[in-house]
Amino acid sequence: MNGMVEIRAIVRIEMLDRVVRMVKDSGCPRLTVTRVHAIGAGVDPKSPKYGFEEGSAYVDKAMVQFICSGERCEMFSELFVRAARTGNRGDGIVSIHPVYNVTKIRTGVDGLAALE
Repeated sequence: MNGMVEIRAIVRIEMLDRVVRMVKDSGCPRLTVTRVHAIGAGVDPKSPKYGFEEGSAYVDKAMVQFICSGERCEMFSELFVRAARTGNRGDGIVSIHPVYNVTKIRTGVDGLAALE
């Protein structure tokens, strides 16, 4: 895939440290991690929580996201699968989305150079 893409992965909290280390060691210059609540098929039936806001069973997970060259997206997707897999229901998902442009706010630099 040409251009830039955003990769988002929803992973188990207990796998987060391993995932982040592998992504950084593979050359990702910057990433964001956010706590999320997985609802539906992403809930491991062994550890659901119930909350009024969610209105349903949920599980705390982490969303790791970053932008990279489209040429590297398959490599990162495979890395997430290797790093986050436990073999149990609720291991998470990886999604890849096209990015039209990135601009570094501090310098005004556009494109892949803005990620460095």
